Amino acid sequence: MATIDDVAKKAGVSKGTVSSVFSKKRPISRQVTERVLEVAKDLGYFPNHVARSLAIKKTMIAGLKMPISKDSNMSGFEIQMINGVMKECSKNGYRLLLDTLPEHDDPTQFSIDPVDGVIMLNPRKQDPRIERYKQMGIPLVLVGRPDPEDETVCYVDNNNRDLGFKVGEYLLGIGHRDILFLNAASDMTVAYDRENGLAGSFAAQGIPYGSVQVLNYSRKMHYNAAEYGYRSIMETFGKKHYTAVIADTDRVALGVLRAARELNIDVPVRLSVIALSNDATVAQETTPKLTSVDQSAEILGAEAAKILIEKMNDSSIVHQRVIDAKLVIRESCSHLS
Repeated sequence: MATIDDVAKKAGVSKGTVSSVFSKKRPISRQVTERVLEVAKDLGYFPNHVARSLAIKKTMIAGLKMPISKDSNMSGFEIQMINGVMKECSKNGYRLLLDTLPEHDDPTQFSIDPVDGVIMLNPRKQDPRIERYKQMGIPLVLVGRPDPEDETVCYVDNNNRDLGFKVGEYLLGIGHRDILFLNAASDMTVAYDRENGLAGSFAAQGIPYGSVQVLNYSRKMHYNAAEYGYRSIMETFGKKHYTAVIADTDRVALGVLRAARELNIDVPVRLSVIALSNDATVAQETTPKLTSVDQSAEILGAEAAKILIEKMNDSSIVHQRVIDAKLVIRESCSHLS
């Protein structure tokens, strides 16, 4: 089997030049690049990623931890997030390792993947995984706010307090007071921030927050997000009074709409529904079209990857960035008559 030495000798260049032709880590002239590639083809040479990793002490792989339910396809948010991360990694010569396996709370199940750094979604309150990555010396970027606040942790996030405030302000503006909030899991920082913002919108208008009923997703009780939305409506409608539902994601909202159809609840006449994520295809195809929040998932992913690449090259770097989210009003909410 041909080696990098064989290619360098026949092409009349150094091993470093051959390596740069394949890694694209530094510019090589078109003429030299074509000569090296032609020689490599003639000799049947293929770069050995493992050998290169050992030589430069880097895998040139970034990890993205994005657990996916076994019964679910990826959501629009997740696909957009991956696109943002992937494009940025590719531009900088990094492969992307996507880890979709469920996360483990058992520390004995926490392993070191063959990556130079990790992007991790959905941080929890007092999340032990953050400290583990610090201990292992693996660069980490969160998509979501760490709790407690930590100036040494890199992250990108939406302003979820502001997002909750805007959604509450919108629903109050169209007459809704009695709201069912199907929030994320209670141990996630995003759940606290959004509810905090929602409560703030009520306080700003001097309206008691007690008319809001909050449920939280349970990893043990709920099979998936859609089932969470479906069961929440089936088990509460007619027993608790609410005229609007705020759903943690569009998948949760789909479960809400399914339950509404089975119970003959007219959406939005009898029940307004709003989702805190925006799969534009799903939202446009629901009946009625789903009012939702665009979290700019691709930008979140791209910014997370940019920060990670910087941190993998300089571990002292700390960036914390907030990405705008916007309310997209469609047809699933109406003025309360």
